[in-house]
Amino acid sequence: METRRPENAQVASVIVEFKDRGCRDDVLKLAKEDLELGYPKELVALYAEAGWQMERSRKFSSIMRANSDGDLMQLLAGGGFNPYQMQLLANYYDKGVTVAQLSEVGSKNLTAYDMEQALKLVHQANREAEAVREKENPETEISQEEAAAIMEALRQREKELEEQQEISNKQASENAKLRAKVDNLEQQVKELEQEKEEYNSEKRSILEERDRFYQQNQMLLEEKNQLLAELEAGRKGEDEMGQALQGTGLNGSGDSNNCDFRIAVRGRNGQKDFVSMEKNARRRPEGIRVFAEKIFGRGGQDSGMIKQLTGKGLNPAQMEQVRMAVQAGLTGQEVKDLIDSGFSAEEMAQAVEIVLAEKAYQ
Repeated sequence: METRRPENAQVASVIVEFKDRGCRDDVLKLAKEDLELGYPKELVALYAEAGWQMERSRKFSSIMRANSDGDLMQLLAGGGFNPYQMQLLANYYDKGVTVAQLSEVGSKNLTAYDMEQALKLVHQANREAEAVREKENPETEISQEEAAAIMEALRQREKELEEQQEISNKQASENAKLRAKVDNLEQQVKELEQEKEEYNSEKRSILEERDRFYQQNQMLLEEKNQLLAELEAGRKGEDEMGQALQGTGLNGSGDSNNCDFRIAVRGRNGQKDFVSMEKNARRRPEGIRVFAEKIFGRGGQDSGMIKQLTGKGLNPAQMEQVRMAVQAGLTGQEVKDLIDSGFSAEEMAQAVEIVLAEKAYQ
């Protein structure tokens, strides 16, 4: 291709035009060099205004500078070819393959390898056709058999090209299916990662909840132990009180077998009171009633509690445990069960502790 160097002003004007149309700076520099070398604006614009990457633009420029004609450059610009495919087409153009033949091969959307194989077949067919034409000169005659053989060879080459194209299309289809499978697997991996993250978040929440319950349980255990310690201390105090009751001295007059004696008991407000009782009073229901009235007061002579105590034969220590149970808040049925249990005073105290502990954890 013959070129004529333009004026600098002309180059500058075209460069401004290319820049206004979005040409990048690196491509713009290459276009400026081509314009200064005298290549026409129309050919340079094929890559300068196309938004190509630098590698593809540089390959187009190098082919243009190799004295390739405008039809070839139009084919290279409009075919969507990569740099390697551009060079293949340019090489076979130099070998005599026509632009029309190059366009036919390029329109099949082949890979670079398949394109090269197809161009080889076309080039070979052109050479064989040229040989046939030479044999058709008057100086040289060709037999019908030779002509038929050449035509058959051309048809065979064309058939091979079609088969290769079919194989290429099939491979492209398989590649598309594989790509779809890969995309599907990648999506599944993303979903699994999302599920894993959700599981880990839920797991952390469960562990935090478990730790919170563990701390609450520890606090409850500490409260339980403290309560049991307080109950144990109260039981010991009650044992001491029972022993004091049993060891109370007699204070009375008259017959030693029927004299009165005083018993130290705890009043409603926690104070210690002394109650006078006949020696054999605890064996008679009347004595139990009197004892209960002195312990619990006479405000409820006809109360259910007095009736429950009547006739049970409880000794003062057992009566004290009943009073403690009432004061501790046991229900009427629980107190009745305690009275009817037949427990000793010590066993009554333990039973009350168990009931209170059970209530504390309900």
